[in-house]
Amino acid sequence: MKRDYYEVLGVGKEATLDEIKKAYRRLAMQFHPDQNPGNKEAEEKFKEAAEAYAILSDADKRRRYDQFGFQGAQGSGGGTQFQFDPSQFAGFEDILGSFFGGGIFADLFGGGGARRRSGGGERGSDLQYNLRISFKEALFGVDSKEIDIPRQDACDTCRGSGCAPGTSPQVCPNCHGNGQVAVRQGFLQMAVTCPRCEGRGQIIPSPCSSCRGAGRISRRTKVKFRIPAGVDRGQRLRLQNEGEAGIMGGPPGDLFIAFDVEDDPDYERDGLDLHRRLEVPWALLVLGGDFPVETPYGKESVRIAKGTPSDKVVKIPNAGVPRLRAAGRGDLYLHLRVAVPTRLSSQEEALVRQLLEGAAVSEEGGEEEGFLAKVFGSDKGKKKKKKR
Repeated sequence: MKRDYYEVLGVGKEATLDEIKKAYRRLAMQFHPDQNPGNKEAEEKFKEAAEAYAILSDADKRRRYDQFGFQGAQGSGGGTQFQFDPSQFAGFEDILGSFFGGGIFADLFGGGGARRRSGGGERGSDLQYNLRISFKEALFGVDSKEIDIPRQDACDTCRGSGCAPGTSPQVCPNCHGNGQVAVRQGFLQMAVTCPRCEGRGQIIPSPCSSCRGAGRISRRTKVKFRIPAGVDRGQRLRLQNEGEAGIMGGPPGDLFIAFDVEDDPDYERDGLDLHRRLEVPWALLVLGGDFPVETPYGKESVRIAKGTPSDKVVKIPNAGVPRLRAAGRGDLYLHLRVAVPTRLSSQEEALVRQLLEGAAVSEEGGEEEGFLAKVFGSDKGKKKKKKR
């Protein structure tokens, strides 16, 4: 005759789930078969405690048990056979260990048995290829890029099956296709990987002569793909099914292209924006005007205002890096610098000296700032402005 589940665990009907777990842990450790080899009474108490925990730890089963007793706990069908679910015992691996998944529970409660491995085939491994590209390739992308990689490809002779032509895999006679076999230790039964088929559930009676039954061969393979515009250093591109071939007809893995981008002598990238140092004639900074600038997308005319300082930053919208998988681009920022000529003719040098002398006279006379002071700055002029 069955005992009340609350009585089995030694808890009251108002016990919390945490109290029920603690009670079951104590009993499972006390009556575990490893601790009581050959003790049938301990085995029965271990089963009894597990059944009680399985019902009382499930809110719906517990509610039905409290209302209808043992018959209600088994479900609406009215059966009395206890249906054991090992998934409810997650968190007790330190006690039950390798018995999960069809070992001790299948032996003590019936059913279950070794779990079947599906299909026999295994997915191939993923691969990664580190690719260094130019700044221009990263900015504009490449419609068709080809690389040569070493990998395990499906055998051409057997098409990955590993079987000689005209033959096919057979169900493993040792595990009957389950991929696992039961090993008994005393009254315990544990499921282990089948040593003959290595868990695949299938064997190859007539191996392919080209790959010797492996279903794969090592070779170098050319892979073509498209590099999207705007890719950056450190980003990866996933090429599905371009990794290593699967085992025994399993699906192939993926190939990941990891990008490294070369530096550019003119542009520095910051996310979607580009930055460039641009030397401009000092006369243009003072007088203002249009200045032609070469951008990655062609020539642009930049308007420079009269009296622009040499450290001014000018933005050219939509002249930066393209957005990945979206429309639009970042911006291009021009960091202006004064272009100082290294060689002057005697006439040009004389003109510059006249300008310098004129600037000095203007400052000594207290007149408006000189022409060169607007370009290179004047502490005296700044002090005058502060007094106003």
